[in-house]
Amino acid sequence: MRKLVVIIGAVVLLVAVPIAVVAATGRLSGRLERQAAKWTTTPARTSSTAWRGVPGLRITRCMRDQVTAMLTVTVRGAPVQFRGVIDGVPEAPMRPGAVRFVPDGTESFAATLVARTGPFEADDTHSVAVQWRSPTGGEIALRRGALNLLFQRGEQGCP
Repeated sequence: MRKLVVIIGAVVLLVAVPIAVVAATGRLSGRLERQAAKWTTTPARTSSTAWRGVPGLRITRCMRDQVTAMLTVTVRGAPVQFRGVIDGVPEAPMRPGAVRFVPDGTESFAATLVARTGPFEADDTHSVAVQWRSPTGGEIALRRGALNLLFQRGEQGCP
């Protein structure tokens, strides 16, 4: 009887673990054929605990399928969180979601965020914005930042 319970337990693990791994990971794809970048050297500050757009780090392009946003910022101050939002929909942030950084002095930080885009009302034009917030309410100073998008050109409604 004990041997049967062990065998059943092993079979359950063999089935459940791959299902859990697939559920915990994601996969996107697209034909990388375009790239767009924007940067800012204008200092900005926030101590808001609510999500706000990082001034100067928003790009609108005609894109579809996978979009990769590479973010690099130089910050000073309190702990900070960043996230990517497509088309102003905060309920569906780019993956892996909010990323946190705790600067020790003035430091640079980089993160890669991914998402999938598709046509909305027969239009592939989408906007990617970087948002930030101070989870502690302490002041954060942005010295400079860059956003680089890698994407596949959209086909519908593109200028």
